[in-house]
Amino acid sequence: MSQVLQLSLPLTRYHQYQAQTKDCAPYTVAIVINALKGKNLVGEAVAREMNRPRWSKGLIPVPVVRRIPNWATFPWGIADELGRHGVRARWRFGAREEDLLTALKDDRIALPIIGAFTPLWAHVKILAAHDPAQGWGFLDPAHPRPEITWDSPNLFALLWGNFGHLLVETLA
Repeated sequence: MSQVLQLSLPLTRYHQYQAQTKDCAPYTVAIVINALKGKNLVGEAVAREMNRPRWSKGLIPVPVVRRIPNWATFPWGIADELGRHGVRARWRFGAREEDLLTALKDDRIALPIIGAFTPLWAHVKILAAHDPAQGWGFLDPAHPRPEITWDSPNLFALLWGNFGHLLVETLA
């Protein structure tokens, strides 16, 4: 018998609604940082910050374009903004459902990027739970209420697979 897994963080307490914006990633970043670091970031302000490139640190600083202003956020932009606030994170293609389950077991944040090509859209939300009966549970900034929403295993597999199982995740 499979068990229900969920994060111990009370994420719904930090929920912010993105309304009709295309700012799911900045709002998600604000939720994660507020939950992990006890800050009071507002998704709208994070979106404005992420609209601007910033200079990387290193021997040869290069501009890091995290987002197409007011539209699409790149996965490295999500990881970069989390890191700016002291949350170690990485992004990668080719993650598996086992990686999502491991993140839940380890009480780490997983942010799968889902979407479709026709019409073109992408979305990121916070994985909060997995229930073999209900599927994958998320705290979703596109959902107006601070509650867990559920994607069936088949729907999630399809939408996540469309972008090569792209995942941003926090590190221990």
